[in-house]
Amino acid sequence: MRIILFFIDGLGLAAATENNPLAKAEMPCLRRLLGGQPLTLAAAGTHNEMATLLALDATLGVPGEPQSATGQTTLFTGVNAPQAVGRHVRGFPTAALREILAKEGLFKKILALGKTAEFLNSYSPAFFAEFPRTEKRAYSVTTWLNYYAGLDFHTFEDLKQKKAVNADITNELIRQQGFAVPYIKPEEAGNIVAEKSRHIDFVLYEYFLTDIFAHKRETKKIAAILSTIDRFIAGIIEQLDLRQTLFILTSDHGNLEDLTVSTHTLNPVPLLLVGAGRDNLPSFTDLTDVTPFILQRLEGGQ
Repeated sequence: MRIILFFIDGLGLAAATENNPLAKAEMPCLRRLLGGQPLTLAAAGTHNEMATLLALDATLGVPGEPQSATGQTTLFTGVNAPQAVGRHVRGFPTAALREILAKEGLFKKILALGKTAEFLNSYSPAFFAEFPRTEKRAYSVTTWLNYYAGLDFHTFEDLKQKKAVNADITNELIRQQGFAVPYIKPEEAGNIVAEKSRHIDFVLYEYFLTDIFAHKRETKKIAAILSTIDRFIAGIIEQLDLRQTLFILTSDHGNLEDLTVSTHTLNPVPLLLVGAGRDNLPSFTDLTDVTPFILQRLEGGQ
């Protein structure tokens, strides 16, 4: 079995209200997977021939709003990070969180199984000029996850060769910054992910514009990026042998699903499973359950 994990920052499950962009977004691929339903709390529990949608607790038994650094560390290690450090940590991982990532990181565990793993996001030339001169600089959980596993980072040259996907999927943002990379349709970017999964046991791609624009509550921009995300997923799914591949979509905390506030929410996050490996599912409760599930499926091939 091969696994694709599409990690979307700041995507929770909430009721289908006027303030939930997911309830009214044009996302035909996701709706088709969910039997015609939008990606809202009411769809949790869906289990059909294509997909399963579950809801995961992101608060992890710690008071306060869930945050990115601890949520992502938990998601990619299986360790309850906010409980380990005594609080939810926003933004980028602290030294204590990096220690957890160095010891318990998902990529390291996958490699220890004798499997292959790849982080598909691309990095700018400035990143390669700086990293990792000092661990005091602000780098994402996924960056440290990849680094501690000793895996390569993708360049903008990899984008041109269709070996990587940029953080915004289409390359529009870095083209606006003056980088000479081609625009790519969301479906084409999805095809790149699918092609990678034919040769790599575990492929991870991270998207964080959801969290950024949800904090700003920019409704038109949010509608546009949700359409991009749906087209990207369609480009992945249409190229997969879903008898042999498991596609996973999940998040670290809620945000975008409730635009009445500009902060994170206490809502659960989705765990969407598409394709293979959905028989005899374990009991999922919260973010700590994702890494053990991935490792079990990769090791057992179920």
